[in-house]
Amino acid sequence: MKTAFLLPTGRDALLKRLSGRMAPHGDMLAMLTKPAKGEDLQRVWGETAPTEGQPLIVYVHVPFCVSRCAFCGFYSHRTDDAALEAYTQRLLKEIAREAARGAFTKKPVDVVYFGGGTPTALSADQLRRVIGAIYEHFTVAPDVEFTVEGRIYAFDDARVRACLESGVTRFSFGIQSFETELRRSLGRRNSREELLTRLGEIKGICGDKIALVADLIYGLPSQTQEDWMERNVKTVHDSALDGVDLYSLKVFPGLPLAKRMEKEGWSEEERAARHAAACDWLAAQGWWQLSCTHWGRNALERNRYNHWAKTGADIVPFGCGAGGFVGDWSFMQTGDLEAWEKAVDAGEKPLGTAMRKPANHRLRAKLTDQMERGVFNPADFPDTDFAPLLENWAQAGVWASLPDGTMRLTRLGEYYQTKLSAMLSGYLFASRPDAFEAMRAAAKAMKLGGE
Repeated sequence: MKTAFLLPTGRDALLKRLSGRMAPHGDMLAMLTKPAKGEDLQRVWGETAPTEGQPLIVYVHVPFCVSRCAFCGFYSHRTDDAALEAYTQRLLKEIAREAARGAFTKKPVDVVYFGGGTPTALSADQLRRVIGAIYEHFTVAPDVEFTVEGRIYAFDDARVRACLESGVTRFSFGIQSFETELRRSLGRRNSREELLTRLGEIKGICGDKIALVADLIYGLPSQTQEDWMERNVKTVHDSALDGVDLYSLKVFPGLPLAKRMEKEGWSEEERAARHAAACDWLAAQGWWQLSCTHWGRNALERNRYNHWAKTGADIVPFGCGAGGFVGDWSFMQTGDLEAWEKAVDAGEKPLGTAMRKPANHRLRAKLTDQMERGVFNPADFPDTDFAPLLENWAQAGVWASLPDGTMRLTRLGEYYQTKLSAMLSGYLFASRPDAFEAMRAAAKAMKLGGE
């Protein structure tokens, strides 16, 4: 079974293997986990409490956007002033009610993240009220990373100052590209010049009190290697940004962009080359790598949420469509706005589903923590013989051995980090002597048949 996790050493075969939609992974038990439903949801949530030794994150979801971008698979509701005010009032109720329960108010909150959607669609007054509610009802750590995600478009001085004065420490903008024509073909409104000017203005208001971070996407339609490097990556270095995330385009089926990409075609190898070129150039300019995808150039950018959210932190969710993790459970609040409103009005936690994490989730979080940072130390997993993988993956070119025995992902390995992490997790599971027995027991418990 473990041979399924070995990689071809020829480049063409390797790329074909890693570019496929599926890879061996470690979620076998997760897929056999029975979700909680109905009344059980309130009971399960009512029993949650912070996990000892794990960071605590508060996540607030704002599912409104001024328009839908061609590449986005998460659009929910169009911005509407009356709807935003009604949403804000209920969001404040949900936050206050959860705080009154007391489970998450004694331990300091290390990270707050406003995601969406577009949280900057909220007015300055609404931002002040919601941000203020977090500080009022929770014990916020003095060195908190408090992020508000959003667009440059319509993020005026009043909103910027509301965030600055209320305790926000980080803005994350979904810029995606600095190329004006490409941006507008994707549904983005600001031009390159407007983006750069506005970033400078925001930095002028915030100074060193708020980190400015942006997402950039490579592999967009009609984007060349020169466009990517000259008009995007190098632009980041010349801008007011303190950090940047470099992402490969994810195409969501059914969206207009998917049809466009099918027509134009795209190369996985070309995307991997763009990741490598951008990373090498940023490193040469003195930026430092915080994860396989994220870079910062000063101490303002810490990238805590992006890392901790994937590596075992407790995340308390608020808002329609918000997701979270606490202890051995993962939670998803209902994405149906009307259902969310009814639940909040009824004084309930507006959950849609709750799912037990797989039995090996702590081990997997430890592995993910390393791989997110581009390293893997087999000595931290002494019960598993990684020898076959260490040599095979080195020959395949996805990692290389360091003098201390740890493995460092190559640029190619960084590009495929998510799939490689899943394969490592699967290898860990397959190495357990009771792996198949565990699967059969889980299946039997769900009455799927385990014989």
